[in-house]
Amino acid sequence: MTFTQSSTNVLNQAIELDPGDLAKSLVSEAIKPVAEELADLEPKLMEYSQCPDGTSKDMLSHVFYAGGKRIRPALYFFCARLCKYSGEHLLPVAAVCEYVHTASLLHDDVVDNSSLRRNKPTSNSIWGDQASVLVGDLIYSRASELMAMTGSLEIVETFAGAIRLMSAGELLQLEQNFTITDASEQAYFKILTAKTAKLIAASCKAPAILADSSRDVVNALDTFGASLGLAFQLVDDALDYLGVDGVVGKSTLADFREGKMTYPVLLLKKMADDSELEQLTDALNQRPITDEGIKFVAGLVEKYDTAEKTIELAHKYTEEAVRALELFPESPAKDSLERIAYSLVGRIN
Repeated sequence: MTFTQSSTNVLNQAIELDPGDLAKSLVSEAIKPVAEELADLEPKLMEYSQCPDGTSKDMLSHVFYAGGKRIRPALYFFCARLCKYSGEHLLPVAAVCEYVHTASLLHDDVVDNSSLRRNKPTSNSIWGDQASVLVGDLIYSRASELMAMTGSLEIVETFAGAIRLMSAGELLQLEQNFTITDASEQAYFKILTAKTAKLIAASCKAPAILADSSRDVVNALDTFGASLGLAFQLVDDALDYLGVDGVVGKSTLADFREGKMTYPVLLLKKMADDSELEQLTDALNQRPITDEGIKFVAGLVEKYDTAEKTIELAHKYTEEAVRALELFPESPAKDSLERIAYSLVGRIN
């Protein structure tokens, strides 16, 4: 499957669907080949958690079944097929991929004071910040136990490293919030790598580690996942300005309201004039950021096409991800990984 063929397929589907339906359709179709594995995983998410009855169980049920697409476990299962891994740790480590992601969302929603995720109330808006943080910790702890049960130090190091970097990335992002003057592209990509790309990379290379694959195979899947993670987050940044709530699962322009320096805004440092940058700084100095400030920055993003430029960069990272798969012979699993890569970026077409 070539990049041109897959891009054409994505564009053909875009003709028929609105943005929200397109996003759901592309990703849902792309992960269909591992639907059986994902169905096997669903009941295990609660079972493996070993969570007692009560508030924590209610919260876990809420976050696990709030409409997530299971992208990380899906990538994990595709890579397991590619590496021909079907051993006893297949489902437990798939759960680790989802656990680490879910725990990070619980913590992020508290940090960001979010009330909506995937078009549903966040756990912190229902049960409060303290309970959300503690349940996030519970999920991290259970993920750590499942990692250890594999007996693979590399599995533990891979996911533990991702968790550490996700926390470090969140802290760095807090330092960058509400300032266009001090924010930099270097810091931005460090945040993206830490918060998004590392976990996706871990999910992709974990089956290769479990299968005792060659170092070349492990590295190729690590590169695939890391590049795909960067592309995925860049598209999310663009959708904050181009998308609809149904696509991103949160209110559009939410990132700027939270003072986050995403790529469409960072590009304005190179393109906007001094007067516009001064107004942008003034908008960020308002707490909370006013609707007038939101409208102003949205106008700048449109004026300088920085959301579209963000999408162009996302496509480059997608191509980089697919090139990493050249190591592998043609197979249905390889085709599926290419398709899901194009579909995640194709959400914006």
